[in-house]
Amino acid sequence: MRKAFHQYFRPARDELNQLWQQGLLSFDASVLLNVYGYSEKTREDLVKFIEKHAERVRLPHQFGLEFARNRSSVIIKQVHSYLRVESELKKIMDEIASTRDHPFLSKKSTRAFHAIRHELEERRKAMEKLVGADPYADRMFEIFEGRVGRCPTLEERSQMEADAQARYANPDPIPPGFADVKEKGFPDACGDCIAWLQLMEIAKEEKKGVILVIDDAKEDWWLVAKSYKLGLPRPELREEFTRVTGQRFYMYNSESFLRAAKEFTPTEIRDDVLEEVSRRIADEIAALQAVLLKPMPAETERSDVQKISGPSDLKQPPAVSDSTPSADKSGPPAE
Repeated sequence: MRKAFHQYFRPARDELNQLWQQGLLSFDASVLLNVYGYSEKTREDLVKFIEKHAERVRLPHQFGLEFARNRSSVIIKQVHSYLRVESELKKIMDEIASTRDHPFLSKKSTRAFHAIRHELEERRKAMEKLVGADPYADRMFEIFEGRVGRCPTLEERSQMEADAQARYANPDPIPPGFADVKEKGFPDACGDCIAWLQLMEIAKEEKKGVILVIDDAKEDWWLVAKSYKLGLPRPELREEFTRVTGQRFYMYNSESFLRAAKEFTPTEIRDDVLEEVSRRIADEIAALQAVLLKPMPAETERSDVQKISGPSDLKQPPAVSDSTPSADKSGPPAE
């Protein structure tokens, strides 16, 4: 029964181990772009991990395109985060300096305050430099050299966009990508579906299973029951992948992928790296919840969107204990 309905169950440990030892590794643009939101030490560890497994890495052309297209804007977003915090700290310091009453700060505390501002300024300037000279992007470009899927022709892309729209218009929308329609509209909402079709093509050509690492937390990728993520890819994805390619497929977010890597590969992942990645994913889920709960103004609703139900409210799942990779404690994908 497990074999007949494999898409509904967490893979057995030996099956996961085989996929880890023999399968390909692929990374969604969300994972590659999240690198810029981590501390320098964590960013370095993650890039080194990908470099170590470069021979097995494959990237659908769409994921590569999204990384290249959005890299600068993601870096600038981090720069603005530094500027915002620097501005708030300056306001606090100016207010303390201008008052004749309490609160007062000792010289030691004042020096510490200025040291924090200086460190923020230095890190912000370092982040700004990445727009033009980006050693992390250079290393990832080297990793993916010769490992990116073929660029589709205009005719092929048009056909994939048409296929995506047909999948989304189904009474039960076919994943992935339908959750992007309300926010992005067509054809931009077709990106996830195009990447998925390209990923299956890679697996079919190389006759290998695939582990996909993705930090997109929406329900068009992940199995959701009563607003809880179950830590499993949507069964439709696993069923389609096996049917089309004859290979196995599994999916993790960054945190659960690193935890599984500690179990299935001779890789040391520091606990502080796991904690930082976990916090970032939890923050992204909270931000996604805020967007999903925000009502869409009536005048902006699209007729082509109304046919497709949007993603459900996302809630973090209860803790799960399992000898195999457990459900992700931060809410999105797990092992």
